[in-house]
Amino acid sequence: MTAAPAAAGASLSRGHRADARPPSPVRRPPSARGPRPSRPGGRAGRPGAAAGRRARRAAPPCPSRRPRPRAGRISAAAEAVARTLQESAATVEGERRELLETTAQMASDPTLVKGAAALVRTEHLPAPRAVWQAAGRVAEQLSALGGYMAERAKDVADVRNRIIAELTGQPVPGVPQRSEPFVLVATDLAPADTALLDPALVRAIVTAEGGPTSHTAILARSLGIPAVVGVTGASTP
Repeated sequence: MTAAPAAAGASLSRGHRADARPPSPVRRPPSARGPRPSRPGGRAGRPGAAAGRRARRAAPPCPSRRPRPRAGRISAAAEAVARTLQESAATVEGERRELLETTAQMASDPTLVKGAAALVRTEHLPAPRAVWQAAGRVAEQLSALGGYMAERAKDVADVRNRIIAELTGQPVPGVPQRSEPFVLVATDLAPADTALLDPALVRAIVTAEGGPTSHTAILARSLGIPAVVGVTGASTP
């Protein structure tokens, strides 16, 4: 009669209990778990789905502070930019052609060209820096008007970058040239860049700035290219 309790005691002494529960998992405090991965936001500029290698739009040229070209070269550089845009406009039709022709007219706009030349003469700025500041003033005036005119401020920034590239001999900012399909990623796209996109190569567009009513989104829809705009961190390498 006493054997059974002895056996049970031996079993308990070895740590085997019939009512034992499995150990609870160790819970780490929230601070020790690390941050949760964030998901990029964004709004659909043109609904759709696509996949491809990522390609980034080239960064705008940096206006040098060193004295380079004289004021007279600003007009010549602006005319060269306008001519290039007119040649590009001749390769497309419809809304895309109209947009490129409008941008070409902005490149030779006397307000921008004369304003930059005046900064060279009166404030002794290098020509690229003068173009940067003069274009900034024009863009601010357009943005203050709101609506359609505010959208034109992006055209001014695009023209500014092209003129500075012409003056300094830097590559013209724009869409990378690829022979295989890709997803275009950029902080934002100039309307002139979007107008020249080839839907056979550009599978989709992702930008950090812009909205569903921007020219980038509107042109993407007309070209049938899926686009997501306003994506946080899209332009981060």
